[in-house]
Amino acid sequence: MSQHLPIEKPFIFEWSGRDADALRLALRMTQDQMAEQLQCATRTVARWREVKHGRVSAPIQEALDALYERLTEPQVRRFLYALKQGEAREVTSPVVMAAEMTLMQARINELQEQLEKERRP
Repeated sequence: MSQHLPIEKPFIFEWSGRDADALRLALRMTQDQMAEQLQCATRTVARWREVKHGRVSAPIQEALDALYERLTEPQVRRFLYALKQGEAREVTSPVVMAAEMTLMQARINELQEQLEKERRP
């Protein structure tokens, strides 16, 4: 089984609905659970799927930042994956490009480590 090397979270300057929904998916929360966590209406969370490029309000931005900072590595990987999955149907955003670059770099690091292990006597 391949061990994953640590990956860095992309920097998020401003949360879009799409980014926020990817975070919800990474945390494996329902829309109701996310709304409760953020202390907002479930309709607000549901709207993220409809208005993907809309800006999230300032108080929710801060709450999302706090959740994002506490992500575990598997959750970061799920977040990056959710962003990438949504990207296939949309125009590339800076966050998705950063996510793709992070995933590519992690894969390159894993391959380099595997190659080094194979070269050792």
